Amino acid sequence: MKQPTLTLRQATLDDEPLAFNIFEASMKHYVELAWGWNLESQRCSHREHFNPDDHQLAISDGQIFGLICVEIHPTHLQLVKLYLLPAFRNQGLGSLLLQSLIRQGQTENKPIRLRVLRVNELAQAFYSRHGFKIISESPERFYMEYSP
Repeated sequence: MKQPTLTLRQATLDDEPLAFNIFEASMKHYVELAWGWNLESQRCSHREHFNPDDHQLAISDGQIFGLICVEIHPTHLQLVKLYLLPAFRNQGLGSLLLQSLIRQGQTENKPIRLRVLRVNELAQAFYSRHGFKIISESPERFYMEYSP
């Protein structure tokens, strides 16, 4: 089996509709379970919070397969989003993407923090497999951290 490749491209403002489509394909089910899905509300919120400086599109073999959003803070890296299009899941691409962030955290000697919806058990298991531990929780989310 061919090893998947990973390239990251910095997002631009023009990528916002594509980023929303990736978000919707990845998270609609979980948002519906947690709060209910309102398309217009989600689109508006996404447009309002989309900062291309923090977003990168993930590409393998010339195809955009997902996106990652990381905020760099003085004390840690905050993984805000790691979304894959459904057709590209279970091929090792998400692991490649996360491992590249883990290497960045190790290089900068910073922990990586994230939050994950309680209803998204697949994501919780994915992050746990990569060494993330739950450090706190709220009624809707688990807060996880990877320490270098």
